[in-house]
Amino acid sequence: MIETPLFEICRPKQWKTISSKDLSDSGYPVYGANGIIGFHSEYNHEKPTILITCRGATCGTINVSLPYSYINGNAMALDDLDDKKASINYISYYLKYRGLSDVISGSAQPQITREGLQSVKIPLPPLEEQRRIASILDKADELRQKRQQAIEKLDQLLQATFIDMFGDPVSNPKGWNLGKLGDVIHSAKDGPHVSPNYSETGIPFLSTRHVRAGKIIWEDLKFITEEDAQIHWKKCKPTRGDILYTKGGTTGLAAVVDTDIDFAVWVHVALLKTNHDKVRAEWLVSMLNTQYCYEQSQRYTHGIANRDLGLKRMVNIEMYLPPLDEQDKFVNFKNKLMKNNVLFKNSSSSFEKLFKSLQNQAFSGTL
Repeated sequence: MIETPLFEICRPKQWKTISSKDLSDSGYPVYGANGIIGFHSEYNHEKPTILITCRGATCGTINVSLPYSYINGNAMALDDLDDKKASINYISYYLKYRGLSDVISGSAQPQITREGLQSVKIPLPPLEEQRRIASILDKADELRQKRQQAIEKLDQLLQATFIDMFGDPVSNPKGWNLGKLGDVIHSAKDGPHVSPNYSETGIPFLSTRHVRAGKIIWEDLKFITEEDAQIHWKKCKPTRGDILYTKGGTTGLAAVVDTDIDFAVWVHVALLKTNHDKVRAEWLVSMLNTQYCYEQSQRYTHGIANRDLGLKRMVNIEMYLPPLDEQDKFVNFKNKLMKNNVLFKNSSSSFEKLFKSLQNQAFSGTL
């Protein structure tokens, strides 16, 4: 398929940036580097326009503005798109598929310039074919997004059910016994206080970026040798049913260990060994991830450049402590919900693969 230079179908331009003091809560939407950042009394684009983030860490991100919008200088606007040759949706999908990492310049401050975009070329089938391709990708993308929204709603449902079953932790309307984190765990330890020697393969070594509220992220892993892991495990070794609790940098996020895979943790992740006679780990994770406990974790986090939720401070986090049989009811509900979550995630992965497959076919001329 013949490729057409981007500059032959549009006119990339960076517009004047509106000062933050001139933004308001109403009016025409103002687009910055990553979407709408506020509103303004004037607009500079009447029609929807493709935007390319042209500064910062998200350089190369593609967005499409709403009609009657103001686009500021942190995004490159692809103005005057020739709608007799190109469909805006098709061009948007293609640029997302292509990526623009090859036209990013600068190291300290990544940027995309007009000069850099001059090398970008786009395959342009007939306009009707572009619209057909964009329509197919629209439908596939909608399915993908709906599945992701369903997963997010399940996570929200879990936390809402926790509050419904046990009440607001601040007011404790059901009169549960009160206690502290230290009352329901045997120990709180962290990983090595030295930088690890990473290896190409071996034992997964988790840091705070692998721990989110309620889940462990097994992606973008680093590894250490089993020999080094054995040394780390003498201090603390995660096992199924333990809790990982972030204590450095991004603090106050808890997730239960739900795997038998051997792994180790860095100093910024605390390993909590629970007392099974007093608390269920799955329940405690949901408790720690409530706004009530999270706000306490932030008060106990000291430092600015090097934020740390100390082990001796985190054990003072206060909470209510319902009887084990009440905790078990919540854990049973959570387990049923997580089964649906797994099904949704599996189907979400399938939709993601389908979307990428359709993209490959669309832009290779085989769709």
